[in-house]
Amino acid sequence: MKGFIVQSHPDRRHLPIAIQRAIVCLAVIAMPTFASMTASAQDDKEVTVEIAKQKPPHYVGMGVTLQFTVHGLESKPKPTCEIKSSDPAIGGTVTSVSPRIFQQLYQSGGQLRRIQNVTHVVQVQIDSDRAGTFDVGPFIIRQGNTETEVDAIKLTFQDVPENDEMRIELVMPEVAYPDQRVEIEVRWAFAGETGNINSLLVSSPVFDQFRFVPDEQGDRRSAKMPIRTSQGTVALKATTSSETIDDESFTVLSAKRTFIPDRSGEYDFDPINATVQLVTRWQQQSLDMGDFGFGRSLLEEAFGGRSRPAEVQLFRVTGDPIHFEVKPFPDRGRPESFAGAVGSGFAIDVAADRTVLHAGDPIRLSINLRGDGNLENATLPSLFADGGLDRERFQVPDGDVTGIYDPETSSKSFEVLVRIEDESVDEIPALAYSWFDPQAERYRTTRSSPIAMRVKPAQMVTADAVVSSNVNQAGSTTDAQSDGTSRNSGEQDEPNSTASRTEQSLVLTGADLSITTEPSVLFASTEGWLANRAFQWSAYAIGLLCLIWSFIDRKRRRVDPSLRQTKTLVSRLHHEIESAVHLPEKPAAAQVADALRKGLRELHWVDRDAVQTLIGKCEAIEFRPTDSADKKLDRALIDDAIKHIGDGSHRRRV
Repeated sequence: MKGFIVQSHPDRRHLPIAIQRAIVCLAVIAMPTFASMTASAQDDKEVTVEIAKQKPPHYVGMGVTLQFTVHGLESKPKPTCEIKSSDPAIGGTVTSVSPRIFQQLYQSGGQLRRIQNVTHVVQVQIDSDRAGTFDVGPFIIRQGNTETEVDAIKLTFQDVPENDEMRIELVMPEVAYPDQRVEIEVRWAFAGETGNINSLLVSSPVFDQFRFVPDEQGDRRSAKMPIRTSQGTVALKATTSSETIDDESFTVLSAKRTFIPDRSGEYDFDPINATVQLVTRWQQQSLDMGDFGFGRSLLEEAFGGRSRPAEVQLFRVTGDPIHFEVKPFPDRGRPESFAGAVGSGFAIDVAADRTVLHAGDPIRLSINLRGDGNLENATLPSLFADGGLDRERFQVPDGDVTGIYDPETSSKSFEVLVRIEDESVDEIPALAYSWFDPQAERYRTTRSSPIAMRVKPAQMVTADAVVSSNVNQAGSTTDAQSDGTSRNSGEQDEPNSTASRTEQSLVLTGADLSITTEPSVLFASTEGWLANRAFQWSAYAIGLLCLIWSFIDRKRRRVDPSLRQTKTLVSRLHHEIESAVHLPEKPAAAQVADALRKGLRELHWVDRDAVQTLIGKCEAIEFRPTDSADKKLDRALIDDAIKHIGDGSHRRRV
């Protein structure tokens, strides 16, 4: 076998050839087993961890980076790291987990083999809010069912020294209300040489407590203030100015943020602080480019100057603690039209899609809100609130109305379908909208302008207008009479009487009605097919069936035509509603609503309030801004519509 050589010592006696061949065969057979054992040993190889930590000194409030290089895990899934610490002053966060895969191919025994070495690098940031020496850990690293533990690491944190040349301040109101936009300002002042500042980092627990609106993004040339949060560092657009504080000149860097408190309560926050890296010694770089014909100042400007920091030192400044209260909205004096809006200068505009309509028809109201406040989360109050619409004369769909916020115009628009029930309505009255003014700590109300309306009586269509075959027949008779045939004033016609007489008349022209006395005819033989008993009984049966049918038909013809037409109408409405199940949601809702309106006008037994509610639900679906072609109308709504139309079985006879 290639690559396998058996050698014997020259001083020893040679083994027999048969034994040598047996040893070779056993070796060949054992090779796969040995390879399997080797692979199993590699699969069960021990997980090892190499630890590296950031070079001291370590400061309070400044994160310390630990790096774990893990060997012996698979490439997937990504391992996790759990940080255990008994001291509440210590906090830790896994910042990154990245695999490093090394592969090598080699040829052995005529086969191409691959060696893969997987290493995972886990980086952890450890923070402390007070000085001291702490045992940080242990750390539990897991991947699937594999788990390894790293012993605790001893870290020493020291306070960052204070600097009298710095000031830090967080300016914010002491009181706010839920959903109010609260603007805060961060002011950092420095009395020394700003060119010696290598980095600045500001932190405060306020930035991790509330929900902040998106910050304004400055251009590349604008000043930035780095704010440290639990989600990472945020660079705020800042402005610089020169001010005199305590008879000393300071360079002031200020930035603003806006947050929105979502619940009432009192908060006590630790002071805001700022940490800077101050360069205490510069490394001089000698750049002499005279041979190239360029001035040194041009190169200094392009490459950031001749000097680089050779030695830096951390300094810290702390502001004042902060007490902040979020008050609940007062119950006293709260208007009915208040829906949680907070701010100032709100206004409401209302427009209708038409001003002339019939009673019972819907109109679309477009409502637009403007103001300085929480418009993005603003909702629409009840249109009946504070002297708005009259509940007896207007109908509005139930449920909340979804609005669309436009950040460019700082406005929010809503669309509502309103049904006018009374033809005496001559206007859409002014609608009220109230908000809470946090500066004055009081509610304020604004109103829209009324909209003049012209409401016509509802168009009523009776059951007599339903087209049927009998009506067409009666109509043809009427037309014939109007062409010149006059009727006596005292003559009363029954529906379809002319047609009935025409159908029942017999043509007797040419019939022989004489009575024969011919003996040969009278005494004719009864032998023939007419004398067959089976034929006679069949004829009797057919005659009896004809009598029964004539009795049923006579009874059917005596039925009130209006009742028959009403049943036809009910059947047609049932068909229209049932067929809506095959249409998309919006066309189906429109078809069901149209059928319900017909039933409301023409069927006296329907429950008007219940049917009006169903029509409102259908219109809310029909005029909804969003649409899905695949979505079907709710089957329960269709069944409810058929139920309220009824079948006419309980109709009272007059």
